[in-house]
Amino acid sequence: MPLDALPDTSSDGPLGTPPPPTAWYGAILADGASRRFGPDKAFAVVDGARMIDAAATALAGATSRVALLGSPERVAAVADRLPAGVAPLADDLPGRGPMAGLATVLARHPRSWAALLAVDLPRLPPDWWPCLAARHRPGAAAIVARHPNGRWEPTAALYHGALAAEAAALLASGEAERLGFRGWFEALEAAGRLVAVPVAELPPGALTNVNRPEDAVALTARSSTQLDASASQTSDASINAPPNPDPAA
Repeated sequence: MPLDALPDTSSDGPLGTPPPPTAWYGAILADGASRRFGPDKAFAVVDGARMIDAAATALAGATSRVALLGSPERVAAVADRLPAGVAPLADDLPGRGPMAGLATVLARHPRSWAALLAVDLPRLPPDWWPCLAARHRPGAAAIVARHPNGRWEPTAALYHGALAAEAAALLASGEAERLGFRGWFEALEAAGRLVAVPVAELPPGALTNVNRPEDAVALTARSSTQLDASASQTSDASINAPPNPDPAA
């Protein structure tokens, strides 16, 4: 299904005046361009699930979901491997990075909110988005998590289509490569158009990133260890529980 046919959670207000984000469509960044990972990371298995499936689950509450797959040639090659309910979409500017993916998505729906998610964040939970949305302030067109050291999380953020023209202009001028998301975000925040949400106020452990095959192995091993520890604690609690003094209870 083409993106233009997907539901649009439109604002009733004028273009450029974002409403509070009560609904959003989901966009997964999965263009396959990963020099550090090697194989196509979107389809790598972590914790028993492909990362593309984990991303689709994280966006389960979205009105619709697309996967930005890079070039039209890659769309043709991998579209049939996407999870059910996730439509393929080619990037307008393949190879230009996450901001180009964001611009591609926002251009389709200038009156809607979008949840942008990198495929290599397999621990991000579905309640991440409502937590961000709850921090919206009047006039804001982006809601982005920020670490104490000032580092932003642009690929696990909410954006309104009112930013489409700005993102496209930054890419066309080359400023996207020079400033990156950080420079743009700082300008938006200064203008009252971006809400920075402290990472500490959001679901813990959500931003575990998988950049290399060894990251995937380590994350899976850590999950297995945590499950074993949890099972052991449950077993110990059962063994050490006091006997029930009333057999009829």
